[in-house]
Amino acid sequence: MARPTKERKDQRYIRVTVRLTEAESAQLEKLSAYAGLQASEVIREAVFKNRILQAKVPVLDQQTYVELKRIGNNINQIAKHLNSGQDVGAKVYLETIEKQLSIILKKLIQ
Repeated sequence: MARPTKERKDQRYIRVTVRLTEAESAQLEKLSAYAGLQASEVIREAVFKNRILQAKVPVLDQQTYVELKRIGNNINQIAKHLNSGQDVGAKVYLETIEKQLSIILKKLIQ
């Protein structure tokens, strides 16, 4: 089933062309990726709602997210074993987490 047709007043049928430098275009692409919106929607937000979407935290690459997830899993395993009263070498887990954090820090510094 198709989406219902919008009324004429709600349709965006007027096209506006804007010229950008390469740096401006790159910044617009970053804002679009950060906001999860198309470039045209980012521009509408800036112009009509007087909001410029800025990334508060640098966008991390996919591999960094994977490493952070692994660290979270390790912390959960340590907590589970410590709460169960079993001594299964929490020191080994903590060393693993330290290594993973070092890897992430190196990637973030680059």
